[in-house]
Amino acid sequence: MWDYEATGEPVPAVDSYSILLDGRTRPVAVIRTTTITIVPFGEVTARHAYREGEGDRTLEYWRESHERYWRAHSENARGFEPDMPVVCEGFRLMYAASSPLA
Repeated sequence: MWDYEATGEPVPAVDSYSILLDGRTRPVAVIRTTTITIVPFGEVTARHAYREGEGDRTLEYWRESHERYWRAHSENARGFEPDMPVVCEGFRLMYAASSPLA
């Protein structure tokens, strides 16, 4: 949440669409946001961690990797705090490119 506030970027809204880009800023997928919940870092659920699909999909992995990311790359001056608000986005995949779009 703090990064959204620092950059002025709006929090995704339910029923909004987003284009996902790869590391070279090429579009690779379109998603539709289905849920938004904002919870303290320590209250992110194992279900959310699993559904995010990173690493081994455990809550332990999610917490460790996200804490490391926010400590190194946060866009806000506060960085990481154990009780910081986290935006948890649920979404539905609407389109996925089989290869990066030209």
